[in-house]
Amino acid sequence: MFFRYVTQISKKATVRLRTGVLAVLGMPYLPSAIVALLSIICISGVLTGSFSREYPRSYTTIDMKEYLADRSPLIGQSFIPWPLIGESELSRQYKELSIEYDPRLLPALWLGEILKLIDEGKSIESLELPFKWVSALDLQSSLQATDIASVEDCTAFQYSLGMKQAEGICESIESPDGLPNFKIMGPTDVPLSETARTYIGANYLLHTLEIPKRAVFLGAGLQKNISLAVSLVSDTKRPYYEKSDIVSLVKRVGGEQQISLSEQALKIGRLSDAILDHIRLPNAPNCSNLSAPEFLVPSMGDLDSTLRDNIESAHPEQKYFHEASLFGSGKGFHYDWRFFKRSNYSPYERTAILQRLTRAWLRFTKEIGSKAWLAHGTLLGWYWNGLNMPWDEDLDVQTTMKSLLDLAKDYNQSVVIDLTDIEPTGHMYFVDVNPHFLQRERGNGANVIDARFIDMSSGLYVDITGLAVSDDLEAVQNLPGSKEHSRLHKIVDPDYEETAMSFDFVEGLRESTESRLRESETEQWNAGLLYNCKDDHFFLLDELEPEKTYFEGEEAIVPSQFMKILNREYFRGTRALQHQDWWFSHTFGLWLPREDCDKSVPGCKKEDWILEEITARSMDVVFQK
Repeated sequence: MFFRYVTQISKKATVRLRTGVLAVLGMPYLPSAIVALLSIICISGVLTGSFSREYPRSYTTIDMKEYLADRSPLIGQSFIPWPLIGESELSRQYKELSIEYDPRLLPALWLGEILKLIDEGKSIESLELPFKWVSALDLQSSLQATDIASVEDCTAFQYSLGMKQAEGICESIESPDGLPNFKIMGPTDVPLSETARTYIGANYLLHTLEIPKRAVFLGAGLQKNISLAVSLVSDTKRPYYEKSDIVSLVKRVGGEQQISLSEQALKIGRLSDAILDHIRLPNAPNCSNLSAPEFLVPSMGDLDSTLRDNIESAHPEQKYFHEASLFGSGKGFHYDWRFFKRSNYSPYERTAILQRLTRAWLRFTKEIGSKAWLAHGTLLGWYWNGLNMPWDEDLDVQTTMKSLLDLAKDYNQSVVIDLTDIEPTGHMYFVDVNPHFLQRERGNGANVIDARFIDMSSGLYVDITGLAVSDDLEAVQNLPGSKEHSRLHKIVDPDYEETAMSFDFVEGLRESTESRLRESETEQWNAGLLYNCKDDHFFLLDELEPEKTYFEGEEAIVPSQFMKILNREYFRGTRALQHQDWWFSHTFGLWLPREDCDKSVPGCKKEDWILEEITARSMDVVFQK
């Protein structure tokens, strides 16, 4: 009976531990040897009493927090895929679409390549790092969708999704076994299932989307103060489905079995400024006051040829950014269709993603000296407790036209890797500027977003809108009764809505009020001091003066007259202590869900929210309003 128990344990554990043993030993496995080894371990464990047949207690988030605070250094390592250590028949198989994926591996190998070149005494002035979407992201899991993976061609693809037509987004191709026989050429706004959405995005990345122009590494070194920008290049000689970039980089690390992203980042920090001069980002200027010229729309003649060609090739009425529209759900509209994975994140997963997305964006803009500030619901979240609202699905920021132009010229189509976390995770973010950003009128409303900073592992994003002097002023002034009209008038007269309630009762009040406000607004507009985004939110220059603060524990900028702006946009947003199923606890300084935390009880007794309060309190030390 005893040995039967040991054998059962060994057989079950063998399957689970095979991959780990392979990764550690870097060699082919012998199942019989592993079973024997596990049997010895199990016998020893039973005899010493260290193994128990009792199930472990359930672990809480607080247990996980304590574990992560004392985690093994091994967790910070990325294992080099064992088929690539030395030459073997399996190395050919790995080059193809592999299920193995570690987001830290490619950035670690990139930094390793930079260090290798410097160690060899070679110049990095014209350095280009290899890149393939299939290596940067976990595409294989998305391409194995059970109801689509076996589709043979575009016609079958169209039929499987129930689409009346493929809308020109699909093209049949010949592919090796196990890979799609068609490629996605562009977006569709037809609502689809989550599985179909995930598949379409991954297929488009695999076949069609051009590679990013550069990789930006944020915060290398012990002080997290070194940022690099390096050009990327694609290996067009190898098939699209091969991870040839990983293969070539692994050959350069010299037979190592594992590599650490955090260790590579620390090594970069030990290099002199002179060595990194050609790839290091210049020191960003300090955040200074805003000036009217920063909101002027540049002419096409002010642009370089690459940016100008990109703008001129864009169709003026065609929507640029597309979301992952889902059948029977509105959640997909908060995800970029190319990088969409799923929408059913738990509240904790979604909060974690939004927090690291927020922090990466704020670190990036600080590093490049961009004048961008929190806006809309994100600004309201900052007002309450310096955190994102728990029900928000994305982030909103605004910027000057000059900063938007600089973003387009210097960082459009960049992949940003944030190394500033305590333990770098290798998450990547995609900078994408709408080629319609110089078109400052609302038009058909398809391109009101000027740029996005997208989390490549989930598709969640930061919405970036520029403010400029535009010709939309008169159009909004001629829309009485609209929310845009009311918001505009409240810039000059914060009590406009109360006054408007008397228009039907006081003769001539409507005409005199409208005339007075239009005259004042036009005067500010003519002076170049009244700006708006393409969604027709208007602001005065003196309202927008940058004020430093902290958001999600990271340095951020808010407009100096944030209360005036928030009260104009949200009727009771700065006063209401309840929103849908949430209520604000002054004890915790958090928005708490009613179903978990009874409003009648100060704070909350649920462990998850106690941990959230502990985390938020550490950030609140630097948050000042």
